[in-house]
Amino acid sequence: MPDAPVIADQKSEYAFALGATFSDLKAEDIEIVPEPDGELVRADWPGWTALFPQSEEAAVQLSNMTSVMPHLRGFLSPAVPVWEYGSGSDNWKRHWRAAERPEGRPLVPELIVDQNRERLVRDLATFCHELHEFSVERARSLGATSFREWRDEHEALARRSLRILRPLMAWSEITWARRWWSRFLEDDAIWKIEPALVHGGISTERLLVDPLVQQLVGVTGWHGLRVADPAIDFAHLVDCYGTELGWRIVEHYGELGSTADASLFRRVRLLLTVRRFREVVAIADGEGVDSEAMPVAIKALR
Repeated sequence: MPDAPVIADQKSEYAFALGATFSDLKAEDIEIVPEPDGELVRADWPGWTALFPQSEEAAVQLSNMTSVMPHLRGFLSPAVPVWEYGSGSDNWKRHWRAAERPEGRPLVPELIVDQNRERLVRDLATFCHELHEFSVERARSLGATSFREWRDEHEALARRSLRILRPLMAWSEITWARRWWSRFLEDDAIWKIEPALVHGGISTERLLVDPLVQQLVGVTGWHGLRVADPAIDFAHLVDCYGTELGWRIVEHYGELGSTADASLFRRVRLLLTVRRFREVVAIADGEGVDSEAMPVAIKALR
């Protein structure tokens, strides 16, 4: 119960910010959801979603995403949100973007059965193929972050994760972690690739299927959109649906004409480990190093 007034205040604050554009919106209609993979807060109400950045960096990423998204509608088979409404403010604390939510139900693993598995594999592979075929030059001209910035993010993640883990792991384990990051960052096979426009945050909640679970109809959660290694999207898919289904999606992706060679499989495996380091950092930043979730994240990393 002590959290209730805080949540009510948040709802009123976000409803007030959105009120100039959505005059019929009431605070009680809004659900506030902090996004786990970025400094964004999501406000949901029937049929609509709005994103509010919590830092200047997040505001820049939100602006970049909203400038690219209209060009993906029609280029991709599934529906995607187009962020048609915004605050127009230069102050990141008053900055927001809103879009109609695509219809569909989240593709949780339990919905994938023998009758729909191959169709969904094809749909997911086709989505990745289409997205990764989008012109990198055009994406950059529209504001998508460059591949160099993606590498910089990993260097920063290495430093941050090792600082967090140093007092939490045995000396032999932290030595392994340092060596792992050193090998990863110095591996030419990681960085001398053809980068692509990637979703960057695929999850079961963001992949939407029709009511009968026959096909992929929508994809949401695009604030991780950037120019990066296409393997990152497959690492997310493997995390969502397991190795067997994930590798089947990669294989069909190759059958569509995209590059799906041994190098891609290797990078997917490496990026799965990167995700474990990223989870450690997310828990430390969100819940603190003493959180009950931290030992679980460290066990997953081991």
